[in-house]
Amino acid sequence: MNLLLVDGEADNIKNFRTHIRGAFSSVRIVGHVSEINANILKAVRDLKPDVILADIRFFGGLHFVRFKEIHEEFPDIKFLMYGTFNESDYMKRGRDFGVLDFMYRPVKPSDLNRCLELAVSHHKKLIENRKLLKNMEEDYQQRIFLYEEIFLRSLLNGDIEREREIQNGFEYFEIPFTTDFTVFIVRIDHYKRVALALSEPEKHMKIINILNTVRGALREHKSKAFIRSFHEIPIIVNGRLSVEEKVLLGDRIKHAIFDKTGMRCTIGLGRTYPSPMEIAISAREADAAFGYRYRMGYHAVISIEFVEPDNNITFRYPSERERRLVYSAVVGDYEYCKGLLSELFNALAQSGPMPENLVAKIVMTIVFRISRYISEQNLPFASEVSRHFPTADILRLTTIDDAYQFLDKSLKDFCIFVGKFHTKDSLRLHMAAKRHIQEHYFENFSIARIAVKLGTTPETLNKVFMEREKVMLFDYVMWVRVQEAQKHLAETATEEEIIAVQVGFDDVKYFRSIFKKYVGETPAEFRAKSKE
Repeated sequence: MNLLLVDGEADNIKNFRTHIRGAFSSVRIVGHVSEINANILKAVRDLKPDVILADIRFFGGLHFVRFKEIHEEFPDIKFLMYGTFNESDYMKRGRDFGVLDFMYRPVKPSDLNRCLELAVSHHKKLIENRKLLKNMEEDYQQRIFLYEEIFLRSLLNGDIEREREIQNGFEYFEIPFTTDFTVFIVRIDHYKRVALALSEPEKHMKIINILNTVRGALREHKSKAFIRSFHEIPIIVNGRLSVEEKVLLGDRIKHAIFDKTGMRCTIGLGRTYPSPMEIAISAREADAAFGYRYRMGYHAVISIEFVEPDNNITFRYPSERERRLVYSAVVGDYEYCKGLLSELFNALAQSGPMPENLVAKIVMTIVFRISRYISEQNLPFASEVSRHFPTADILRLTTIDDAYQFLDKSLKDFCIFVGKFHTKDSLRLHMAAKRHIQEHYFENFSIARIAVKLGTTPETLNKVFMEREKVMLFDYVMWVRVQEAQKHLAETATEEEIIAVQVGFDDVKYFRSIFKKYVGETPAEFRAKSKE
């Protein structure tokens, strides 16, 4: 550890040198600064200390400015300061700027040893952390392709919700994508049968061989291909391609795979979209194309534009948002429902004109899923769904705007009802918890055990008690124990040690401290007053 001494008195510098050299072989003194007007920042740059041992007087009235200057440029450098008792507040405040510890003048050898030991320990940890960070960075660089695949997989799944974030990913992984994106998905035909004849290493090598073949076939195109599973390789192709060009490219990939590996594959093609946010839509379309293998045949290139030419709705519809909407409605969170509802209907609006009766069917599906989820949870308000979402009103819906207004109002009313139900349920839980505590207060306390017995979570129990008792559950249990202890103290002559055990405390000292915390006096003082 490199140490810089800063003190205006030469004797202090000399004494520190002598003591440190004799007691700390791991500390190397790289120099000292003793001239009052010296440029300390320059000395730090030149000498590169790890720790600065300094007299706070040396910095004068600008000590915080100096600390800050050094700390901002060299955040890893720490200070050991010494000064008078009157200067302790200044030294304490210096912790924000790298002061590790401080001592009072005249500096005692024991205090100096304590501070230096702390500095040496801190420096060792810093070195270990640097080594760990370096190893992590090296490991990261060796595995960066894995992180790129995670990014691409998230992109295909639609998990990245901001275009700027996608562009940042392209830039970071040096993917030269611009605009217009098509997803191809290569899937090995009859893979379950094929896999039976392959060992695990053979399965790995087979899909890697197919990946390399795909990349070779795409050499003239901006693209990214990666392994999603043992039998599937998604490809993102960048650039405007006609349907005919996409099919020809897919055909080339299919034949290259068969020639190189002997494997027969079907390729699903999504539509081409201008925005990277729509890559997930193209991926859903490519996945859906495989459903038509029974008609189009295996070892084929199937484009969604052939099999579902007029469907621009299914693949844009954010099903995950609908799932969250259903859950949020059942728990009564209207604000979250409203945001999800806006996202759902914005996506529908971008899909073009709605076919006849489709809007009503979409709303009916949402309502059915809410009803189903309530039934799956065995909640006692399934009948409320038909009251808040009348079927007759749903069947009259024809436009997206009408459907949005209907769902918004109905969900708001329904969430208000659910909120009232949960309030009643919270009261039931509160009463059940209090009853349980009154009957079992003397047992070993465990909020998790109480929660399990009542069919809830520790967090919910604490929330209920904060709302209704204005205290956490632990404090409530302690107060019940203290109340029982008060009865024993006032009505019996039983010793405190026995009373402590009777009300649930194994340690009489802990019992006394809890009692005084809640009552304001010791058990003995309370008993004496009770007798009076």
